[in-house]
Amino acid sequence: MEETYRLFRRVFPYIRREEETLSNIIGDKSHVRIEKRNAGGELIAVSLISRNTILLLVVLEDYRKHGIGDSLLRESEDVIRRQGFEKVVLGVGDDYLMPGVPTSRRYFEAEHECLYPFLNTEASDFFERRGYVHAWQDANCFDMRMSLSDFNDVSCRVGDEIDGICYRWADERDLGGIIACVEDAEKGFTDYYRNADLYNGTSSQRVLVAVNGEKVAGTLIVSAETEGKDLGSVGCTTVRHDDRGRHIGVNMVKIGTRYLKYIGLSEACLNYTYSGLDHMYGYAGYQICTYYMMGEKTIEPLT
Repeated sequence: MEETYRLFRRVFPYIRREEETLSNIIGDKSHVRIEKRNAGGELIAVSLISRNTILLLVVLEDYRKHGIGDSLLRESEDVIRRQGFEKVVLGVGDDYLMPGVPTSRRYFEAEHECLYPFLNTEASDFFERRGYVHAWQDANCFDMRMSLSDFNDVSCRVGDEIDGICYRWADERDLGGIIACVEDAEKGFTDYYRNADLYNGTSSQRVLVAVNGEKVAGTLIVSAETEGKDLGSVGCTTVRHDDRGRHIGVNMVKIGTRYLKYIGLSEACLNYTYSGLDHMYGYAGYQICTYYMMGEKTIEPLT
């Protein structure tokens, strides 16, 4: 596990993910692991497979273009085929190390883009040449980031009321209203918001709510150093359908980001998001730093 973790971090130092989560996924004994080593026994390539998902397929740079990646992929597809699956997914299955294949390729129009200068299309090209396609039909998948030294918006803060909407930290008493808001806006986030630690003051994560009268109109999870030292994040943004068009999402992101700067963090990010939200987060100063190919491929079943 430790070898695989070090290899992952060596090749993908820019991937922002909670260290405990990464370790748990990499160390999960239910996953199939295929390894390649050099003559000295050093781990130089690995594939990690969960059901029909290739969570990780990585080859050290010095060993690329020698057929190692091709061999790993064929073996991985065979593992998935033998389990009876007819589709291979890259990145996200029951969990994920990263959403998909990191790339500089933009599959659809985007705004507020400032990619890491070292990114290229080598990995996505590799999979596309072998029959994989970006499976999101109308959207990019990407991460965004911002240096908090560049954030100078002082127009709003926690506790402010803006156009009749109060922005404040949530506590346990708000949970019912929060779940109702999230269920209306984005049901996929519900389980995240049920985490009791978000509301008891003991966690590095908090929930910012936008309250319209007695109703929770918007929610945002604000995290401090859960994904790295000096790094904060905002995410799981929701706004009730009836309250959209009032800049509630933008205001929450600005307020949450201002808080991260206030507590002394140097950088903020949001991960695994999609087209449309680049516009909203861009208002607060975030820029796209990494795209992901959300790769899928249909494979022939065993006969």
